[in-house]
Amino acid sequence: MAVALPGGASALPAAQDDKSVAGVRVTECVRGATVEARRAGFRGAMRRVGDSERMWMRFTLEERVGDGEFAQVRPPGLEVWRKSRPGVQRFAYRQEVRALAEGSTYRVRVQFRWYDRRGRLVRRAARRSRNCRQPGTLANLRAGRIVAVPLKGSPNITRYAVQVANRGRAPTPDVEVSLAVDGGAVDIAPVGLLVPGEVRRVFVNGPACTTAIEARVDPRDLVRESSEDDNTRNVPCPAPA
Repeated sequence: MAVALPGGASALPAAQDDKSVAGVRVTECVRGATVEARRAGFRGAMRRVGDSERMWMRFTLEERVGDGEFAQVRPPGLEVWRKSRPGVQRFAYRQEVRALAEGSTYRVRVQFRWYDRRGRLVRRAARRSRNCRQPGTLANLRAGRIVAVPLKGSPNITRYAVQVANRGRAPTPDVEVSLAVDGGAVDIAPVGLLVPGEVRRVFVNGPACTTAIEARVDPRDLVRESSEDDNTRNVPCPAPA
């Protein structure tokens, strides 16, 4: 889990002017073999506008695992409003985040606010930083072929064999697969640990299918993966094997 460390604020002299009223940049992106070594630094800066008296800024960390979408994460110590002293012309704050995960990309979104001497909000803005990518290998779970195996003496129960594979470059922890038949949840079955390239069949008993069946690997989203796009397989009722 990423951990945010306290940074430092600074008032910059008015002579160091910027082309924009606010901005954020990456000051460091340190990669390492251990979680303790991986960290990123960001610097937000803003200048006084109009009749503003105080300036505030707040950092929000966003993470993208593998080739997924960026999502907000909440490390302890982040998302606090940093406030300038009254009357300064420029305000900057450095924020460091440590304990970054391998295989993830990080950036920050910074919110900026300007207040007048009566405490009224006079302007707001938001900026995103460039990315800090942490290389590393990840698992990639895939839901594969689904086969129906009718059970003798149980006409209303079907045994489904779901193929589960790890197409990534890292082993998984113990994973699960869920099964839904005709839109109704049936069960969640254990798969176990999968090494890279391993394929395993998991069996789940459920009602006979009349329309469609869906299998989802890692239904609780507990495994960090290079891609989540192939975790779910939704197909018409499979023909009996």
